[in-house]
Amino acid sequence: MQDYTIGESYTLPSLGKVYEREINPEIKIRSMTTEEEMKRVASVDYPYKNMSEIIDDCLVQSPGISSYDLCVGDYQFLLHKLRIVTYGEDYPVTTTCFYCGCENQDHINLEDLPVLKYNEEEFNKYREFDLPKSKKHIRLKVQTPRMLDRVSERVKDVKRKSNGTAPDMTLIYTIVELIDTVDGEKPDVVQLEQWVKKLPMADTNTIIQCAEKMNSMIGVDTHLTCECDVCGLIYESSMRTTAEFFRPALNF
Repeated sequence: MQDYTIGESYTLPSLGKVYEREINPEIKIRSMTTEEEMKRVASVDYPYKNMSEIIDDCLVQSPGISSYDLCVGDYQFLLHKLRIVTYGEDYPVTTTCFYCGCENQDHINLEDLPVLKYNEEEFNKYREFDLPKSKKHIRLKVQTPRMLDRVSERVKDVKRKSNGTAPDMTLIYTIVELIDTVDGEKPDVVQLEQWVKKLPMADTNTIIQCAEKMNSMIGVDTHLTCECDVCGLIYESSMRTTAEFFRPALNF
């Protein structure tokens, strides 16, 4: 039978410049099929791994590594493009006015959302820095979907083993995953975990803030400027991923 899947070509917003190995930022992605939708809605232990496998299957032209190991900005970009080539760029959004609290319904064009591309100077400013208290020099890794799954699994494992009595370890494990080197040396994972636990909070905050700034510099900008239908004032919001993202309602 005829193949009705649609393919589109794009350039990854990282431009392939944030990885330890060379990758091809030019990709081509096709629309999802029923088979991939079945996989998407399946109950899984590693949600990012599952979605990454779907993206990988839909890449007609691949960057050379799995989307599971791309930076979160490139992964998010591919997720948006997969939705566009599968269902189109029209996307309904519901936002809440900051001033009067009323909900507003609107439609946006996903292709119109700005793409944040790699800027070497800005990116590196947050990738390497000195901590304010301990004075250690830190180099960060780019965050990947694999890292997010790994942190989630480690946190769940601690909770299981402690019957839910252990403190939430998300912050500790996130920082451990994010740190590449300390004073130019790759630390032992066990020692790094203990070191992070004893870090002054000012240092911890610096690591988290720099990581958030660095990782949010690449990808699709989901910030929205909205006008309230009730009070008429302009307010800022962000695009939320709802069931409409991968299961849009029919308009007829």
